[in-house]
Amino acid sequence: MSRIPMAAIALSLFALAACDKEPTGQVAAVVNGDEITLQEINAELGSVSIPEGVDKKAIQQAALQRILDRRILAQTAREEDLDKSPEYLLRERQLRDALLVQIMGQKSQRALRVPDQAQVDKYIAENPVMFADRKLYSLDRIQFPFPKDMSQLKALEDDHSMDAVAARLNSLGIKFVRATAQMDSAQVGAQRLQQIKSLPAGEPFIVPENGMVTVGVITGEKPTPLVGSEARPFAVQAIQNKQLGDTLQQKLKQARAAAEISYQPGFAPAPEKKKTATAAK
Repeated sequence: MSRIPMAAIALSLFALAACDKEPTGQVAAVVNGDEITLQEINAELGSVSIPEGVDKKAIQQAALQRILDRRILAQTAREEDLDKSPEYLLRERQLRDALLVQIMGQKSQRALRVPDQAQVDKYIAENPVMFADRKLYSLDRIQFPFPKDMSQLKALEDDHSMDAVAARLNSLGIKFVRATAQMDSAQVGAQRLQQIKSLPAGEPFIVPENGMVTVGVITGEKPTPLVGSEARPFAVQAIQNKQLGDTLQQKLKQARAAAEISYQPGFAPAPEKKKTATAAK
């Protein structure tokens, strides 16, 4: 009798086990031996509140079908060995890291204390641009993704109008979108708003952030104060956001200090220059 390899036996047992799986209890469905649980359906629905009178089971069934379609396509991709491609492995690492950081942030957020009334009142008084002096600014705005050569942005320093910026970008072959927009002083922050307001009238400001470059000019403003009982929830959220940011920065600082990091030549960050007494002042 010919010998059967152990690997073949293991695969056969796995296939039999997969066939035995039944959608019962916490398992809503089984697709090619892969279970989809009620927990996954709830996660798919997220924090969506189901209105009164709507069939909850129908909403869950629709969510399950979305998961099923996604799972079947993912299984097909694995059959094509796409899960072994360098592109997949890189993206998987990015998404896994981002998810872990997100969950750590959520855990840290749950541990935050709700600020008391005195803290809230103090925060509102110290941040007038977010509350009593809040304004909505009308903008003439240009936006475009970061160019491959970021040094090209330096040329914009010589442009003192939006038309000049548009002409410059056209000459550089950089595609952009120009449209009217709004800017909320509560979201911009006091320091950045002060820098923008200090520019001469009509002088564009430039903000490179999150992969996009924003160039804009303020064309109008409208006082939109946030005061009284309306201000308090926003203040509480802002305080907790700052607490969370400080907590994560502290975790990062401690983890960096304990981490062993080595760089290939040319990739290490530039050493921080010691501040002179004058610069520090």
